[in-house]
Amino acid sequence: MTSPQASRSPPEILADVDLGLQLPHEGGLVRQDIQQYAHALVLRRMVSKSDSRFFFVQDGDADLSKAFLTAFAPEVAAGRVDVATVSFSKYEFNDTREALYAQGSRDLRNDLNLTAHQLNCLPEFVLNEEIDREIVKRLIGRALGSLFEWPYHTKSEPARVIDLKTDRSGLSTERCARLMRLATLRSVDSYFHKIRSNVRPESRPISTPIANGRTWDRHFLYKPEMLVKIIEIYRFHHNWMGSRDTKRTPAMKLGPAKDKVYERDLFGE
Repeated sequence: MTSPQASRSPPEILADVDLGLQLPHEGGLVRQDIQQYAHALVLRRMVSKSDSRFFFVQDGDADLSKAFLTAFAPEVAAGRVDVATVSFSKYEFNDTREALYAQGSRDLRNDLNLTAHQLNCLPEFVLNEEIDREIVKRLIGRALGSLFEWPYHTKSEPARVIDLKTDRSGLSTERCARLMRLATLRSVDSYFHKIRSNVRPESRPISTPIANGRTWDRHFLYKPEMLVKIIEIYRFHHNWMGSRDTKRTPAMKLGPAKDKVYERDLFGE
């Protein structure tokens, strides 16, 4: 979109104005590094009064991990906060993902000496304990701070590589193995995919060569407060209500809710 205000800009700054671009009239553009540090500081404020341990798993963004390591420096030093970045083959074709997943399943069955049926019948907490034991074996002799290649491919994260930023000599091998198992973005990526699929204004913008990097869509929201409201409604629905096929919502899994919240609970019969 061209800016009608650009032609009325003062002469001393007119040369620095790109007549082909225009910032939104509401809201503002924030530098990404400042946004990342602000995000880390907000989370620190939210959890600072808790005595629990926290594990922040992030995409392979060096600046984001630096922001969290800085914001949570006292907690990291006390061993109450760990930070890891995860990378994997994001652009593999589905056939390749299926092949890697089958290979990972075979490797897991062989390492645990179980058949496919026995593996599927294991309770989740038992399976996690068995996987942790296998990872402990692979961590023996590993150099401190080195990357760790997850040995069991999954379809959602094939060839996953974990960089534990808070790796330290005082970290037990058992604890390190558990952190490696928990270092996944599967749930976050799934949630983001649901938002982009179900909330039209959150879909990825489409840019064409003739647009010179500019994007516009009539379904996008150019009032930031409106998008915040929609995302808050969606987040509540996802965490507490779920879909018709949802048996246990995230709130039920974590403990705050004993049952699903239904529309009749909000609006009456």
